[in-house]
Amino acid sequence: MDAVGYARWVGVSGRRVVAVIWIALAIAACDGSEASPPANVDATGILLVGVGEQVQGGGPATEALKMAYSDAIVLAEANGNDLGYPWVDASGMLVVSAVTPHGRDLIRAARIAVPYRVRDVTHGAGELRHILDDATFLGSRGVPGAELIFRTVPDHRDNRALIVIGSMSRPLLEYLAAHYPIDALAVQVDPSGGAAGPL
Repeated sequence: MDAVGYARWVGVSGRRVVAVIWIALAIAACDGSEASPPANVDATGILLVGVGEQVQGGGPATEALKMAYSDAIVLAEANGNDLGYPWVDASGMLVVSAVTPHGRDLIRAARIAVPYRVRDVTHGAGELRHILDDATFLGSRGVPGAELIFRTVPDHRDNRALIVIGSMSRPLLEYLAAHYPIDALAVQVDPSGGAAGPL
């Protein structure tokens, strides 16, 4: 093989190596250790949660797991800058959410008595609670579509603020996306619940 042929062979082999590395990285990124990417995302980037989707509590739970889950919620709300909301995954494992390294220290210090794993999240329970509380005042600020909001709750599964509305409102979703971090929001459209009236 001459120098030109060798250079071509190395170039092709190099591209193959790069392709194999990219494939390996893609597989590693999809190892299932975190929640699956949201399947239903609005054009604004806000996660849309279907009516009936379980976003609190989660998978099967023993009494010990229920107690650990409850304690993890209390810990998250008491340390809202460092911890996000916990979740129980489909296998029945407690998933606790750390925003900061100090949050990981708090989790270790909690001596959780059931099997658990830690997920890294961007938004703490305090920030999510602020969004939930703030959303209840959007109507008094004259935000279009705010009258459709009838409930705000934490989405523990996705570690987001879930805003439940009686019908879809493009102006409301655009307002939410412009005023809060998109990856901290989830919206559920529930036509049956709006009958109770706005917040």
